[in-house]
Amino acid sequence: MKKALLITYYWPPAGGAGVHRWLRMSKYFAENNVELTVYCPENPAYPILDEELLAEVSSDLKIIKHKIIEPNQYLKSKSGGSGFTHKEKKTFITKALIWVRGNIFIPDARMLWVRPSTRFLRKYLKANPEITTIITTGPPHSLHLIGRNLKRKLNLHWITDFRDPWSGIDFAEDLNSNERAIRKNKNLEYSVLTEADHVVTISTGVAEELTELGKRKIEVVTNGFEFDLNFDSELTKKFTISHFGSLPNSRNPELLWKVLAELTTSNKEFSDALQVDLYGFVDNSITTSVDIHGLKTFVHLKGNLSHKESILMQRCTQMLLLIVNNQGNVGGTLTGKFFEYLNSKRPILAIGPEDGDLNQAIISTESGRLFNYTDSLELKKYLLASFEQYKTNSLHAERKNLIQFETKNHVSNFIKFVE
Repeated sequence: MKKALLITYYWPPAGGAGVHRWLRMSKYFAENNVELTVYCPENPAYPILDEELLAEVSSDLKIIKHKIIEPNQYLKSKSGGSGFTHKEKKTFITKALIWVRGNIFIPDARMLWVRPSTRFLRKYLKANPEITTIITTGPPHSLHLIGRNLKRKLNLHWITDFRDPWSGIDFAEDLNSNERAIRKNKNLEYSVLTEADHVVTISTGVAEELTELGKRKIEVVTNGFEFDLNFDSELTKKFTISHFGSLPNSRNPELLWKVLAELTTSNKEFSDALQVDLYGFVDNSITTSVDIHGLKTFVHLKGNLSHKESILMQRCTQMLLLIVNNQGNVGGTLTGKFFEYLNSKRPILAIGPEDGDLNQAIISTESGRLFNYTDSLELKKYLLASFEQYKTNSLHAERKNLIQFETKNHVSNFIKFVE
């Protein structure tokens, strides 16, 4: 049996999007003849906790941990948000902390874990020479530097897994990084891209960006899901459009607010039935935009859910809202949330680039419709058509070609890179 070490920051009880790719994939390593050891922080400052995810950790895994210094607990939003999502208007202190994050902590606030982890894992790997492959997954991309250091010192086989772009990540513009910081960040990224034995990422769009930066072949293993094909759920009585997960400023669906404002003003039947539910952290700019469009009575902020609760609620809503950040590498966005939405059997209403990976996946699975950031006329037609289906209890989504996104199949594709 081959043996590999996964280096990850996000691991249960961490909640949020960052944990699920490897929590799911790790379950299938043993049946593919690979014994996986997981290395994660002992005392992390996770922005979201979900204790229920601990029950999903496979008993086949060995977990090792080491302490981390967490400046991020001081750099995070004091207004209760997550990452670059702020429930209140950003203060001078918040802006200053973001500047520190973008110009001092390079590539990210977990950079202080790199040296102690390198020392700890160097000893561990020397004591366990049967582990011949290391896997690093980011963000945070500083974890790739741990892999790079171990590769240099021990000459182990090294696989990097990019769940998001590095220098092209969607919130890069929010960091207010100066030229020195940008240059240093790109140099670190280049060293990882060129020194790793294999570079894996989650979409063809991100792969194209990384290929251009590293001048090498990039492998694609998309996110996936363990689909449940047999369930029944009671749908909401209202014509409910629901979004699950954080909504930062760059994910503000101005197009949707504009169209809904027009429809609720001109169509009383639509107005009486409409409800928009937002689960998770919602940026202050979005609630302000909702108010400006006169939609305050229709939009409900529901707060955070556990992952289990989120999956159940996705099955009950009439339509699921999915927004691609309108900055960074938008074409390469193929978020794990899409695969959760696929499992719900509810229509997906997406806003993003028409030439991106997400739109291709929606078309392939016939799971909904994607609209570009300005196509108000087509979006209005789609909402009215969906509303008519809702009134006759015929609003649903197909789920075709799901086998391409099964986590179990993805693991067999990933395993071929392990030595």
